[in-house]
Amino acid sequence: MIEDETKEELNIRVTELQKRIQELEGEVILAKRDSEDATRKKTMFLANMSHEIRTPMNSIIGIYGILKETNLSVEQEEFLEIINIASQNLLIIINDILDLSKIEAGELTLERKPYSLHDEVQRVIKLLSLKARGKGIDLSSRIDLTIPPVVIGDAVRLKQILINLANNAIKFTSEGEVQIAVELIDPLSNDFKNQKAYIPEWINLDNLNPSQRILKFEVSDTGIGISEEDMKTLFSEFAQLENPLVRRFEGTGLGLSISRNLTHLMKGKMGVSSKPGEGSVFWFTLLVETRDKGLLNKEKEETKVHQEKTRKLDVLLVEDNLLNQKFAMTTMKRVGHEVDLAENGKIALDKFRNKHYDLILMDIAMPVMDGMEAARQIREIEREKVQAMSKQEADSFTPVQIVAVTAHIMMADKEKCLAVGMNDFLAKPYRPNDLLKVIENLEFEYH
Repeated sequence: MIEDETKEELNIRVTELQKRIQELEGEVILAKRDSEDATRKKTMFLANMSHEIRTPMNSIIGIYGILKETNLSVEQEEFLEIINIASQNLLIIINDILDLSKIEAGELTLERKPYSLHDEVQRVIKLLSLKARGKGIDLSSRIDLTIPPVVIGDAVRLKQILINLANNAIKFTSEGEVQIAVELIDPLSNDFKNQKAYIPEWINLDNLNPSQRILKFEVSDTGIGISEEDMKTLFSEFAQLENPLVRRFEGTGLGLSISRNLTHLMKGKMGVSSKPGEGSVFWFTLLVETRDKGLLNKEKEETKVHQEKTRKLDVLLVEDNLLNQKFAMTTMKRVGHEVDLAENGKIALDKFRNKHYDLILMDIAMPVMDGMEAARQIREIEREKVQAMSKQEADSFTPVQIVAVTAHIMMADKEKCLAVGMNDFLAKPYRPNDLLKVIENLEFEYH
């Protein structure tokens, strides 16, 4: 009898537990759904914010590039450079916010291209020099002469890290200097024992190939320094060292977090040493592949040959923003291309049906018909044309080159644009040379 009652109680308890498990599973499903919905909303918000900021910035940065090539007085050049620096600083902020979202989603990818380390460091110095001079501090660089001239990697991301670190150093320095230094960590050197702490744990020194080098970057300043308490949250997202209502220093609090995340993505390591009142040294190390200068020279020669071959093109610009229309048309007409304009995808289709174009520059977010749908329909029109041709005509048919030109860099990434038949992708904001370089890299029939 007692045994039967015990079994019954156990059965009741098991039933209750099973019911509770089902309830918990339902709660987990709902929580996951809410989380995914919140992530989607966040992504949409960031994408829309990116588009709304990048669209006018494209006009500002683009017109800056055109004006810079005109005859200007010294005073006008100085004013123009202030506009450039302010727009670049704004672009750094929006890129940091978007990169944070991409890193969280695991969607940020790195490029592997040859670049000059010295040139990239000097670009950072040039970009921030006016800000440093405005505070009366020196901004300089020092690069180890033993470092090979060409590095294979992501120059844009490296520059982003250096800009964030140097920007912070200038921000928190009222007198003295800020320096960007690059040195080689050599496992065979006598000083290697002191340098070993800078090397990421996942790098196997015994397996390095002859072209690989470990580079150490330092951004040092003579600023206010950082306390031990602030060190604990220094690399956290949105971390600020001051009350935002009374703080003396601008910034979003994202720069250091983004820089460390980018360093980790590049298989590197980042750290800092500092003393309050004496300044700080932010450092990071990267394992890179190096090449001799001949690789860059070869690419420049190939680009030069391609430029010389490029003929004048019939271009259809599909863009709904008036200022961006003016900038893009001016850029292309100055190098001799013929340009027609369509304010949306539907108008672009009508024009494409009635005229042969070599190139279509396609905005993505437009009223009436967006660029993705327009590109898809253009490729469908071409397929129908080819099907109606003779074999000889079909073999010689050349599809129009389509380049996505968009501020919606999160919602319309390169892969999605290529999937609907586009040939390349250019993110806004861009400079005149960025647009011309994309055009130069496309393949056209040459007469």
